[in-house]
Amino acid sequence: MKYSLQGTTMQLLNIELPQNETIYAESGRLIFMSANVSMETTTKGGVWKAIKRKFAGESFFLVNFKSEAGKAFVSFGSEFPGKIIPLKLAANQELIAQKDAFLCAEQSITFDATFTKKIGAGFLGGEGLILIKINGPGMVFLNVGGEVSEITLKAGEKIRVDTSNLAAFDDSVDYSVERVKGIKNIIWGGEGLFLATCTGPGRVWVQSLPISEFASKIAQYLPQQAGGNAAAAGMVGGMIGTMMKR
Repeated sequence: MKYSLQGTTMQLLNIELPQNETIYAESGRLIFMSANVSMETTTKGGVWKAIKRKFAGESFFLVNFKSEAGKAFVSFGSEFPGKIIPLKLAANQELIAQKDAFLCAEQSITFDATFTKKIGAGFLGGEGLILIKINGPGMVFLNVGGEVSEITLKAGEKIRVDTSNLAAFDDSVDYSVERVKGIKNIIWGGEGLFLATCTGPGRVWVQSLPISEFASKIAQYLPQQAGGNAAAAGMVGGMIGTMMKR
């Protein structure tokens, strides 16, 4: 499988598939495909796994794209402005990612909903109790909001990240949530009450613009209607959907 990324903050992922090779993706992420690609919608792993994926912010159904005759092409797009991260995982290598981060992967990649290791981190962190765990071997593509920074931590090295900006991390990284210290920081700091602490070894991917913050900022400039926040949220969702179709 060959791939290329096109664009900057509204990226396209273009994939070249050899004959009989299959890649699967989140439903609704297809941009275009060549005529020799077949599609098959599946729960992949059964209904129970599909239900768990739904709780983790992913699609109940996934879609297989297979090259039926010779070389084929298929293209996917992220569902919000940001970056697409290509990652090649070794056998049994695992990655933890935020809700809704999965875009597409080779058939050898499996992913499932997972609970945070520490219950407190799940309740207090910006991503909730359920994240997604991705298992190698193979290529997987994630979509995150805004720009992305990959940070490699040595054993015992720590960084603190705003909980909503933590996009993904290696399974070897210890993840916990701590309350921001200092009354002035809590009241006037504007950074929220909690920070995620990531302890190495392993890689951490940090996103600059979580989709929740993007939607919230747009909502501030929308006219107030009956229904208040619900109406604004619906308008924001419609605007983002329209942007992604262009």
